[in-house]
Amino acid sequence: MKKVFAYIYFIYVGIIFFACLLIMLILYVPLLLIRNDRMRMKIIYLLNKIFMKWIWSNLAGIWMTVQGREKIDNDKTYAFVCNHSNLIDIPITSSVIDTYYKPLVKKEMMSVPVLGPLLRMTSIPVDRKSPESRRKSFEKMVSSMKNGLSLLVFPEGTRNRTADPTKEFYDGAFKAAILAQANIAPFVLINVRHLQPVDSQLIYPGKVTIRFLDPISTVGMTEADTKALSDRVHAMIDAVLMKEDVLFKDGPHKDLPKAKV
Repeated sequence: MKKVFAYIYFIYVGIIFFACLLIMLILYVPLLLIRNDRMRMKIIYLLNKIFMKWIWSNLAGIWMTVQGREKIDNDKTYAFVCNHSNLIDIPITSSVIDTYYKPLVKKEMMSVPVLGPLLRMTSIPVDRKSPESRRKSFEKMVSSMKNGLSLLVFPEGTRNRTADPTKEFYDGAFKAAILAQANIAPFVLINVRHLQPVDSQLIYPGKVTIRFLDPISTVGMTEADTKALSDRVHAMIDAVLMKEDVLFKDGPHKDLPKAKV
């Protein structure tokens, strides 16, 4: 019976999510008439917060607490980086960043019904299978940050399916931030993996804490500092998860967390 309720809840959460996305898509379309990209994105962020953080999350029973947002200066440019483990990351990250930014997303996401058209309006796509696409996306990342556009990048590249808090980080976001002399803004999604175990598509209600850590300036850094910067941020995020995430308080799991059904 518990498993039946879990599937019913999963379907319920999905219906609410795509209903919110559909309404957002309808509201996004007229915004294309606004030529000022910063103003258009500002309105989009407000809609994201209304529909994802206030409506979807409350109706779904997934409550978000945001900490440390005062550390982010909206007049500065950042490469936002955080841990990435499941589908819940998408509505969470889209609703907690207030400053002017665009996420870097996999090209495959553009083909997802309803979500795809939204991402085309708001994101920088990359085809990770294509070296040419990766090169162009990297150049666009650097150019965007030089022009004052912050980015959101999952440095693990794909969802973490391992028994550790995070996977090894790719260096793209850090190298791009250094070349643009922008700031790195690490933040952590705490307990999000507990709500959707890595071996299941099912989602469970609960609380997620989003904590912004101290930003790091890259002024004066060179490409030679990329690895050290990546390792530093990796250690910062891991330390929070190991200390506070319910799955990792006692150290990395020897086995993947199991779905509670």
